[in-house]
Amino acid sequence: MFEWVIILFLGSGLVYGLFSRRLEHRNISSPMVMVLSGAVIALPLGIWHEAPLTALSGSIHFATTFAEMTLAIILFLDAAVLDYRKERAARTLATRLLLIGLPLTILATWAFIFGTDPTIGLVPALILALIVSPTDAALGRPVLENTDVPEPVRQGINIESGLNDGLVLPVFTTAVLLEANVLSNGHQGWIKEALLEISIGAGAGVLIGFVLGKIVNRTVTQDMIVDRFERLLGVLAALFIYLLAEQLGGNGFVAAFAGGLALNISSEKVRDTIESFGEAEAELLTMLTFFVFGLLVVPAVYESWTWMMLVFSVVSLVILRPLCVWICMIGSPYSLGEKLYIGWFGPRGIASVIYMLIMATLISPGEIKSLIAAGTMIICISTVAHGVSAAPLSQALVRYLGRRG
Repeated sequence: MFEWVIILFLGSGLVYGLFSRRLEHRNISSPMVMVLSGAVIALPLGIWHEAPLTALSGSIHFATTFAEMTLAIILFLDAAVLDYRKERAARTLATRLLLIGLPLTILATWAFIFGTDPTIGLVPALILALIVSPTDAALGRPVLENTDVPEPVRQGINIESGLNDGLVLPVFTTAVLLEANVLSNGHQGWIKEALLEISIGAGAGVLIGFVLGKIVNRTVTQDMIVDRFERLLGVLAALFIYLLAEQLGGNGFVAAFAGGLALNISSEKVRDTIESFGEAEAELLTMLTFFVFGLLVVPAVYESWTWMMLVFSVVSLVILRPLCVWICMIGSPYSLGEKLYIGWFGPRGIASVIYMLIMATLISPGEIKSLIAAGTMIICISTVAHGVSAAPLSQALVRYLGRRG
């Protein structure tokens, strides 16, 4: 069966790729297609008819193997290709979103979840808030590709989505370890272990990334790298840092993110090459992740969906994130239309999916079924809503700004 699953995934990817331009013109994104493909393929495989969480529990380690590599590569590349020399307005906007908007969104979401259902517990409510707070600009790619949208807005959204998953990660890891410790009646030394793991990961990532960056800059200056290996540098470095940090007892994801920030490649050509190749690699892994999400996760939890989860999903997407963005942008030079646009385009995507898969390897899925179900619902809604609305709302913003002069 495994071979057929892979064949069907590859076939789905080929079909989307061959008609991708037409599909994108109709506001149909690759994550939408891959989730749907996975869910449809799950029908003849009997996954929808299995007991809840059976397929997920039996395949969780398979699913998380590539999911972890995907997250490590994305975290590294998002940080490594970040151009700190981008115009100041974009950096200022991204700083507002990351340092004010993101914490506000997490706190507001946490408060809403716990206030709506106190029985869920403070820590599980925080975990769910952390899962659904990072954004994924790739789900609204027309936002980034429409050059008529002001550059600071597009780049600000892009920088925010590239960095917020890495900033949330240490808090998410700590919260999940705390909940796992509580559920297993574990020992009291978990805080020290968590801090040690994060510290080793951050330290190893910064050190390795800095050294690799110096070596890359030197070899580029001396023209020692063949062009085709420039494209491989990002993926190789990401996995090298991730796996080495894990062997040293650190958190590989924190290491990958820190390593990307510390890389500091001076050659714009090499950075662009790494970004273009990395985007293609990350796109493939992202498609596979969304395919598995539709194949295993959605059928495993759909029976646990409730009306309150639907209310939470809508409130999180339509009210909490836009409101927190509006608050963090008080005093900024942006118009009301731009603030609403930035607030809406906070799609929940690949980071949220992978966070849930990682959580399910540390805690028995049966213990956190409601968290997985709620996270799955908001990702499904966001995948469709942001994919469909990206192009029309971008065009609407351009017309709005045109009328303002």
